[in-house]
Amino acid sequence: MEKLRYNRAFKRGMAAILFCILLFGSIIGFFIVSKIQYNRLVADMKPVEATIVDIDYDVHVRGPNEQEIYIEYIVDGIVYSRELKTDTGISFAAGTAANYSIGDKVSIFYDPQNPEIIASPRSQRVGIFYLILSSAALALVLYALVAVLRNRRRFLVTHEEYKKEGEELKRSKLAEKKQKKQDRLERKRKHPKARKICKIILIVLASLVGAFVLFLLFGLLLISLGY
Repeated sequence: MEKLRYNRAFKRGMAAILFCILLFGSIIGFFIVSKIQYNRLVADMKPVEATIVDIDYDVHVRGPNEQEIYIEYIVDGIVYSRELKTDTGISFAAGTAANYSIGDKVSIFYDPQNPEIIASPRSQRVGIFYLILSSAALALVLYALVAVLRNRRRFLVTHEEYKKEGEELKRSKLAEKKQKKQDRLERKRKHPKARKICKIILIVLASLVGAFVLFLLFGLLLISLGY
């Protein structure tokens, strides 16, 4: 009986599943570590009410659901100002999916030895939200893994079939590469002026960069000679 092996689709699917398991497992692991750090941090802390004094929206994802929240709180008559963020090695942003306004009150914990060190219960609530999403996604991936393993015999092929599959894949890639090359040639024929303009711009830029480098080298040479 000819020896069978798993086809390329099975291998690609298993690689994708393993990648997802590592990804979502890492997120869950980060939350667990964050929770341990948070519990250790707040063990000797005291609660206090803080006031939101400023809100900056995230520079990458602008919108009301991404906020950098800045607070003020009073400890022993001293006013402290800082961002609403838990001071641990791994901390989830307290402003994620937030909908606060300036003047709102929030509860925090502070370190009696150093009141500038705080912890935000909100950062843990955000972490729990990510944990639930990651756990659900990981459960789906594990279900897919079990389903694939149960039906793995369907992906078994002979050596000749595996070789034929590889040749077809290679021809497909070559055809795709050839088509892209033809598309590029077609675009060149349709837009010859634009191509010439791009070449001129690149030559000018390269000349300017080269001249700048030579100028710097010449200046360094003069400095080294004592001029």
